[in-house]
Amino acid sequence: MRLLWLFFFCLPLRLNAQNLPVDTASGKIYYAEEVLVKDGPQQDLYNRAKTWFANIEQNKKVLLVDDKANGVLIGSCFFLIPDIANERTKPINLSCTIKIEVEDDRYWYSITDLGILNNTITKDLMNPHNLSISQPLEAILFSPNKKSIKENKKPHDLFLELATQNKILTTIKDLKAAML
Repeated sequence: MRLLWLFFFCLPLRLNAQNLPVDTASGKIYYAEEVLVKDGPQQDLYNRAKTWFANIEQNKKVLLVDDKANGVLIGSCFFLIPDIANERTKPINLSCTIKIEVEDDRYWYSITDLGILNNTITKDLMNPHNLSISQPLEAILFSPNKKSIKENKKPHDLFLELATQNKILTTIKDLKAAML
């Protein structure tokens, strides 16, 4: 009986479930979905998506592709995430690429290329030359020295993963509301 109790106390008290969707083949974090919109002509959906890009949080984005004929918008977006886990005064700069494709009565979005920008460039996020100063989020959360993605993470990594997921899910919710 004592061995049974010892066994249960030796089990990890907390299981680290992965919150971010990761493609098992590439190891990249991504979000993607097809959304149906009743009575949504392609032109209207395209205009709504372009307006959403123009009004995105803190207006820190760069529209990379604006293809009205094919209904495709691709933009690099930047978000600030407070870094309370490290007790820094500067927030973490999260970057990502958002692609929106529209057709009559439906659109697809994908959010890829998540990364953390160097915190020294917060004052000049709109400069395209700063886009290369990004470390992929996968490299931070799932570094090669970890044996697996599900390995126990440091508290800062867990906070970063949760904060990223919350920011991306909020962004998706805002996009869906704007596309109605």
